[in-house]
Amino acid sequence: MPTNAGAISAIPVEIFENYIIEKLRKTNPHLQFATDESSNVLGGSVVHIPQAGNSPSVVKNRSVFPATAVQRGDSFVTYGLDVYSTDPTHVTWHEENEISYNKTDSVLNDHVETLIEAIGDNMIFNWVKGLKQSAGSFVADVIPAANIIKTSGGATAVNPNDGQTGTRLAFSYKDLQKAQAMMNKGNVPKNDRYALIESYQYQQFIDSLNSNQMAAYQQTADLANGIIGRFAGFQILERSTVLAFTSAGALRVPGEALAATDCLGSLCWQKSSVAKAQGDVKPFQNVDDATYYGDIFSALVKIGGRCRRTDWKGVIAIVQDTPSGT
Repeated sequence: MPTNAGAISAIPVEIFENYIIEKLRKTNPHLQFATDESSNVLGGSVVHIPQAGNSPSVVKNRSVFPATAVQRGDSFVTYGLDVYSTDPTHVTWHEENEISYNKTDSVLNDHVETLIEAIGDNMIFNWVKGLKQSAGSFVADVIPAANIIKTSGGATAVNPNDGQTGTRLAFSYKDLQKAQAMMNKGNVPKNDRYALIESYQYQQFIDSLNSNQMAAYQQTADLANGIIGRFAGFQILERSTVLAFTSAGALRVPGEALAATDCLGSLCWQKSSVAKAQGDVKPFQNVDDATYYGDIFSALVKIGGRCRRTDWKGVIAIVQDTPSGT
């Protein structure tokens, strides 16, 4: 991005778009490990994903004719592109001309970083919650309990900075092995599997490995693509926040304050099981605004995503369990 205020008004939209897309990739590497459906956006706002109905039955040594023809009952899931926009920031003429650093450049970077954090948080949320077609209309859909694995390590004190209290069972390497077995049993493709692990759960995972496992794990990093290791068939990424659930199992909305009894979660998926679609990326600039005696800046990004299957195959959450008796 330019570092002088006079060039800000001349930034082409495509330069800003390339800049923010690159930042999205670096700051939120999980976004590049999903099926990209940006070319399938309808009307600039909605994506429909067809869902094949039941496969035909197979009869051995058929003896009854004619065979009965049945229609395949196809359906589809849908998701809209959310519009993320920043509140405008006012940079006065005297600030730009009298302070010792380029405030305009700092403001634009601040807008980009804020957008990227919100988009990264909400994309994870969208991959475990969305809409599906039912009886001709669309209803809320959320990852089922059958696709949630509870952590199985030892009782460990929570991080109080997250708003939780007490203890939870730690994230163990065995939890990833269980996720692997569930995907294998469901005939999920074995390539392009990923695990995005919350920071404290990731440390617990590392602590659960024995010396031989750790030595092997350390040889599998691909830091250029955000992969910090591979285990149980998953390429592993780490993030400060992933998912959170209430004690009753309800999904917390990104940015919502956690209650003392809430449980953090991590997410495993296969690339073809989740989708993202990007629309417009646009900066807004009022340079030399006569009513503000300075410049006004804001930014907007349209992007969305969800699980691509109504049966949720290929998407698994690993969520903290509470020790029995607590």
